[in-house]
Amino acid sequence: MNIQNNVNFTGLYLKTCEPMAVSTKSINKLSQILKERGGFINRLEKEENTDVFINEALDKVFLSHEKYGEDINKYIKPISLRAFTAKNEEKIIKTLREAVKKMGHDWDIADYLAQLHA
Repeated sequence: MNIQNNVNFTGLYLKTCEPMAVSTKSINKLSQILKERGGFINRLEKEENTDVFINEALDKVFLSHEKYGEDINKYIKPISLRAFTAKNEEKIIKTLREAVKKMGHDWDIADYLAQLHA
């Protein structure tokens, strides 16, 4: 098998509950995702401090923010790979930035309330 990708980043992960068998089909699907979305995944990692997790079925994308972790997904719905397209990149970035802003606000309120009760 000859797979050649010139993508170099660390922001893509498989999110599995159980060990996942690697098949030619799953390798080809991941290769396709990297070929089509590698640049965007790299942008999320480098510019938005966000990693991309793909579920075992390779059909849903979840994000994990450097500061807020996977809790960021409470503020945005899991993104299907069909929605993870070039035409939606800016919408995804905008949604992510709004979620980070809302989450930061919520964390500030929680911190303030914790200090009041300390």
